[in-house]
Amino acid sequence: MPSTIQSDLVTVSQTETSGSRSPARFAYQRNWALAELIEYHLKGKDYVFAFEFHDDILILDSEKSPTSLQFVQVKTKTTGDKWSIHQLTKSEKGKNGNPDKLSIIGKLYENKNNFSEHTSQLRFVTNAYFSFVAPAPVTIADQLEKKDQGKIAGAVQGQIGARAVDLSCLQLEQSSLSVDDHEKHIRGILHDFFEKLFGCEHSIPVSPWYQSISDQIKIKNNYPSEQVKSFDDLIRNKCITKSEIEDFLQRVNRSHNSSDNWDVIKSQLQVEGVTLQEIIKLHRSWKKYTTDRLDYDNNALKSLESDIANAVSMFSFDGDPDLKEVISCVRGNVSIKLLSVASIFDNHYIDSIILWQYCEQL
Repeated sequence: MPSTIQSDLVTVSQTETSGSRSPARFAYQRNWALAELIEYHLKGKDYVFAFEFHDDILILDSEKSPTSLQFVQVKTKTTGDKWSIHQLTKSEKGKNGNPDKLSIIGKLYENKNNFSEHTSQLRFVTNAYFSFVAPAPVTIADQLEKKDQGKIAGAVQGQIGARAVDLSCLQLEQSSLSVDDHEKHIRGILHDFFEKLFGCEHSIPVSPWYQSISDQIKIKNNYPSEQVKSFDDLIRNKCITKSEIEDFLQRVNRSHNSSDNWDVIKSQLQVEGVTLQEIIKLHRSWKKYTTDRLDYDNNALKSLESDIANAVSMFSFDGDPDLKEVISCVRGNVSIKLLSVASIFDNHYIDSIILWQYCEQL
């Protein structure tokens, strides 16, 4: 029975554990991945991005039935420095009897060798220029001068014992993401992304979404690879997928469309005789919930929202009920759930979710 990418990703040993890496380098790697993910999304591609699994970043072309792999190494240099062939192909002598450490390109080809039954692409991404080729966003290794092709092929053969080295699958990429202000750059990319999805007049804040997905990438990156026992484990714990991003963008869009309901709610609560103090507390909770809804991975909030939304949909409120009645009915329906989250969400916050969901379903 032929192997599949899903099974091989879990059973094939990884070439080496990740070495030490500065926070600055990881921040650049994270922002590059996010920029690449956004580009894939805008082009309508399917994608799965895995972090620190077989390589810095592993990109699959499908969450359900992947047919190809991209192994990506992301490295930075001080502005003005350049990469040489020697730096890309140099292996380090192993210490204390350990085997030699593969070079940057050697590690990429080791991954290709490990997944030889599947289509794979190798990508070396950097902020810096290459000393051996004219500046270009992407250079395919088989387009280099013959002597440089020979240096790469010879190094790979010496390090992993490959008989033939396919240079057409190796891309050398100079990212447009600056090493000095990449966070500012990625925030601009996100702003443009939201404009394309929701229009130029959108008022969706970029910062909460950026912080949320950045934190999620950190979590995925730091999840121990040795704990991945199945493809489902891999997807859940080490990856960000297109379906997750689409689900989240739907939440962002609903937030964008529903956040302006507060003025109507405030007027109705005043008619119902709710005190000013209570209205102020509800408003604070409403604003907090508006931001919290953009948290990419707040599972406790997502679960509570789902239960409240279901409870709201079950009621057939007669005429135009008081909002206090809506809150009371929904609270009664999800009372057991509310007991379990009492230590996480206060009463005003829960009421703001109920009012939000009620308005959304009108």
